[in-house]
Amino acid sequence: MNKKAARQIIFFRTRLLPALFLLALPTIVFLRPFFVAAAAPSANTVFFNDLQGHWARSHIIRLAALDAVKGHPDHTFKPDQQISRLETLALFMRSGGFEAEAEQLAKARSSSGRPATGARADLSATPGAPWGQQYLDLAVDKGFLRFDNANTYDFDAPATRLEAARLLAHVLYLLPPLPAPGGEADRNVETAAGFSADKAFTDEAQAPPADRACLRALAAAGVMSGYPDGSFRPLDCLTRAEAAVIISGLADRGWIKMAEGRRYIGLISGINTSKGVGELELITPAGTQKFKVAPNVYCCGSGGERSLEQAAGWRAEIILDKSKHVLWVNLLQRKETALATETIRGSVKSLALGKENLLALSDLNCKDRLLPLSWEAVLYKNDVLQSFTSLKPGAFLDVHLANGQIIKATVLEVKNISGKIERFDERRLYLEGKSSGDKPGWFNYYDRARVVDKEGFSRGDAQAGDKVQISYLDPYPGEIDDEIPLEIKVQ
Repeated sequence: MNKKAARQIIFFRTRLLPALFLLALPTIVFLRPFFVAAAAPSANTVFFNDLQGHWARSHIIRLAALDAVKGHPDHTFKPDQQISRLETLALFMRSGGFEAEAEQLAKARSSSGRPATGARADLSATPGAPWGQQYLDLAVDKGFLRFDNANTYDFDAPATRLEAARLLAHVLYLLPPLPAPGGEADRNVETAAGFSADKAFTDEAQAPPADRACLRALAAAGVMSGYPDGSFRPLDCLTRAEAAVIISGLADRGWIKMAEGRRYIGLISGINTSKGVGELELITPAGTQKFKVAPNVYCCGSGGERSLEQAAGWRAEIILDKSKHVLWVNLLQRKETALATETIRGSVKSLALGKENLLALSDLNCKDRLLPLSWEAVLYKNDVLQSFTSLKPGAFLDVHLANGQIIKATVLEVKNISGKIERFDERRLYLEGKSSGDKPGWFNYYDRARVVDKEGFSRGDAQAGDKVQISYLDPYPGEIDDEIPLEIKVQ
């Protein structure tokens, strides 16, 4: 790899994150005819009467639930209608998080109508657009687009899949920017980008050699994967349905940030329709939440459309409308009755919740365990369902595992006592002084507890005369000889 290619890769890999997480999904707009507001009877209504049986139905309704796409006044979406080059450009630029930057560039135009100076701001070869000029100018400025003959460029012509792929690969910084007019192209761009041997398509010979890296880059990233027969069909025109599916896929893979508080993934633990207004209960690592269900809720799964009553017991993605009612439900995985294969007792070290949910636990042998939470994991304290976010470092838990993942965790009610060890007698540890009604004077099976120093690190054992703090369970308060020691901390 030459130095220029290496610098480009560093640039577009570091540029990717801030660029793609600037825009919340509901502000994505399929412009002009793509976003004609439907004359719906209510603000919560999301339906199109021409999607029955369509392969992209669930994706389109999902984006409509997020207010990301709208249909036509006759309640149609026209999924197989082609979209123009300019609509495609504006859509991808907005999806990539460049809306604010494009507006700033437009405001910075000089009195002569030329944009402010930028890395590629010589737009003498840039055509004038009937609308969306700011996106066009910024795309050229950033090297996403290049025109050989601006005067003959047809904005209203349908965008081909190849044109969409070429643009999207650069907008997402999967490939380096195109060279400025008069600049030298990177001859090793395909090899430098790392896609020379990935995802070759049966018909990629229809695309110019310089564009084949775009196809492979998008396929490797899971953005545009082609057709089941192994073809990409680069010369076919992009449809509204295909554009919607691309945006939906970008949201799934975290390339676009969805609206805060509108999308949740968790276990649907119950559906209640007894009061006339449907209610859905969802369990996530953040706790249990209840949502009202919109009358026209759309529920789908791998086998197609489902009734909402079938959703209980499923891991699902739900999307809320503006009124915070459940409007879209996608059933992802059915909960299976899994028997715990292992139970571990220990204390919390740390918790990480995000794309992967992990709990770091120190067991009673002072061994650190990094345990993934299953999607159906639940946390209980005093038989009440809790949020995993409520866990504090040092809290003692019993965790139950199935297939190596936590399916249930229980917060233990732990008591502490401090004193000096008087002596040991077989399996019993005695503290100095007399026991009282609520303070034990001895502990059975003390050797089953872990022994740590005051910093919490493991040490060999405790000795008579040591000052200690003992953390223990008291299953039957008020009774004696039932305490279970968990930790002996030598002061």
